[in-house]
Amino acid sequence: MLLWCFTLLVWLPGLGTLPLRDWDEGRVASVARSTMARLDLSQANLDWLLAWKWHEAYLNKPPGLHWFIGSSTRLLGEQEWAVRLLPCLIASLAIPLLYALRRQLGGPHAERKALLASLILMTLLPMARHGRLAMLDGSLVTSMLLLWTGWLSSRTRPWHGLLAGLGITGVLMLKPPAVLGFLLITAAISAIDRRQSHWRRSAMAWVVAGSAPGLAWHLWHVSQRGSDALLMWGGQGLSRVAEVVGDSTGAWVMPLTEVLEGGWPWLLLLPAGVIWAWRQRHHSVGRWELGLLLGSAALVLPLRTQLPWYSHLLWPSITLLCAEGLEPVLSDGRPRWVGRIWSLLGALVLLGTVVVWGAEVMQLPATPLALPTLALLCAGSGLLAGGLQVLQPTRQQRRRGLLTLLAGWGLALLALWHSPFWLWELNESWDPRPVAAAIRQLPDQAPVILKGPTRPSLGWYAGRELLPKDAPRQGEHWVVSRKPLQGCQAVSPASPTQRTQTPNSHWQLWHCPTP
Repeated sequence: MLLWCFTLLVWLPGLGTLPLRDWDEGRVASVARSTMARLDLSQANLDWLLAWKWHEAYLNKPPGLHWFIGSSTRLLGEQEWAVRLLPCLIASLAIPLLYALRRQLGGPHAERKALLASLILMTLLPMARHGRLAMLDGSLVTSMLLLWTGWLSSRTRPWHGLLAGLGITGVLMLKPPAVLGFLLITAAISAIDRRQSHWRRSAMAWVVAGSAPGLAWHLWHVSQRGSDALLMWGGQGLSRVAEVVGDSTGAWVMPLTEVLEGGWPWLLLLPAGVIWAWRQRHHSVGRWELGLLLGSAALVLPLRTQLPWYSHLLWPSITLLCAEGLEPVLSDGRPRWVGRIWSLLGALVLLGTVVVWGAEVMQLPATPLALPTLALLCAGSGLLAGGLQVLQPTRQQRRRGLLTLLAGWGLALLALWHSPFWLWELNESWDPRPVAAAIRQLPDQAPVILKGPTRPSLGWYAGRELLPKDAPRQGEHWVVSRKPLQGCQAVSPASPTQRTQTPNSHWQLWHCPTP
């Protein structure tokens, strides 16, 4: 519980500082609103148990997380922080679950390594950043860890198989095809580890009981929507293994790049952790840690359709191994190069930040890069001071060094959340809120056409579905466009745009009267 509270202190602040991100957050929020809008307690209507996108059936994903988001916004208001609140709370449960998982694996210093693994996972930038977003992936990691933790715990307490089953239900209500991969990983490692781990039949009965709600929903979904219900298993699921869906290419290079970019400062510990797990391959802990890493990689890397957040599934297994590499650094002070590199990285970050900040203050002709200065100063200070302390001869000093590094990194995350940089993808597009505010002033039946790429967040902020650019334009209508339209008059202020756009290419709402 204490670990979870610390996680919330780091992850929750600043949830509403930036608008929703497209496509993912805007689409999830729109589906959540449309789905929960069908909930009417005065009538025996079960439509809200199915996913809806505006007035059409939404077949891409089940409405598991959308129910929570829709309930949150109905209760707390349609604000960005209310959209992100429950996804963040659910994703943050991955931290105590990883602690419980590592404890179940046992081995030398299991309690200490469980704590280290949880702290590493809590302070990983990709884990924290995506966990704060209204996306399915943070909740998917939590469900995955609940499945594995409950299954391991059911060796001694069969009824804990219910937790594993609830993890299966969670996956089924988020990204159903992923459950096949998670079950295959679990079965393969359990078979390899069968001589040291024993499960009773009653544990499997509890697993089935826990997974029953998810299975029942999918059977009911098929009965309601027929063959269309299989789209989330095929066209939006298993087909991503063999085909490229949309423009989401990158193959195995993208998740590896995400790991190399987002795993700092802990990624230095991974090689030592892998070596340790290999030496422990004849024991349960080594088999599970190596098996989870290889299984997660086999689940993510072969996908032909790749998005940056698919690498989210790799972090728990990577974190377990990083904790194995961190433990000897703290207890024995080896390898010493870890502390040296941490302190060197910290010095470089501080130096680079000061140089850029100085250039901004002096207003040099060359335009410097915009950076989250305070966040970088905190991160650099933590790395420098923590790395130097990790090199000290006593165990107490080295542990103090880890606390210093964690404090600096945690403060850096908090500073990042309160800057405009934690959702850096927003810099590549325009803020939809000013245009959406103008659309909200229009009559409910007024046709509004978006002349450009689909922006789910614009529809969510505007409170209505926008017509595509090829929609027929008959009679009075309104158009969202970045360029002036002949015979139309601008009715909204120009929306902030990315720096590369010219002053004459602002996104605005245009009123087009009847020809």
